[in-house]
Amino acid sequence: MAYEAELEAGERLIRQFEIKVTKKVPPFYFAVSDQAVYWPGKKLIALKDPYYFHRIPHGRVQEVSIRRLSPYGWWLLAIVMVGIGAWSSLLVLEHALGKEPGTQRGSGWPFAILVGGLLLPFAARGRFGLRIVTSDKSFTWKPPLVVDSASKANIRASLDEILQACEQARLRVTDDREG
Repeated sequence: MAYEAELEAGERLIRQFEIKVTKKVPPFYFAVSDQAVYWPGKKLIALKDPYYFHRIPHGRVQEVSIRRLSPYGWWLLAIVMVGIGAWSSLLVLEHALGKEPGTQRGSGWPFAILVGGLLLPFAARGRFGLRIVTSDKSFTWKPPLVVDSASKANIRASLDEILQACEQARLRVTDDREG
């Protein structure tokens, strides 16, 4: 995956970002120049490298913002996980306790799903994403759901650096985070 910002004549690159949050999630690429913002894209049909930067001139960019991501989808998933985990845990316990001790092995997956459903709302709380609104559409980056404080700090610092680069490029910037 080679994301290279192809600058026009006289254009100066302010900053290019490669944000690698976790090993399992591909990195997020982003670039800002004095004339455009570069958003990552992927070609549908390509012979070689399908990854490229979509160039958005500053004249089309209406706003660059950090916005709170809605947690409601994660809450719904947590409710489903708690329900399925509780129901399947009861089935495993009923089956294990109804038999003679030592003859039946139970699985830990129902309990793991139950605990994961209980912890998911806490992990989804307080997430922010990057949004660029243009004259005809908007681009949004939703960082992956992480639970460790180092990854959360990495995402927070990356969003701060992106906002600073956009301010340096004299774009309209808003930040919905507290303090």
